[in-house]
Amino acid sequence: MSYRVTFSPECERAVRGLGGSQRRDLDIGMARVAKDPYGCGSSQTYHKDRRIVTCGSVIAEYIVSAGVLTITVVRVHGL
Repeated sequence: MSYRVTFSPECERAVRGLGGSQRRDLDIGMARVAKDPYGCGSSQTYHKDRRIVTCGSVIAEYIVSAGVLTITVVRVHGL
């Protein structure tokens, strides 16, 4: 079962500023996260549902809402 991936408004602005290859890395990485949000090479941050993952040249921080099968990306950093 796959989770739905959404982006916070602040994160949407950051994503628009990514270059083409970074955006592709983020898209591929978040597709992987959507299939396994607690695995996929991610690490827990403050809480088990708040996680961070490296997606190629991008680091993404996200929150898992397991009850509604949604992942909300709250921060994106290009490397």
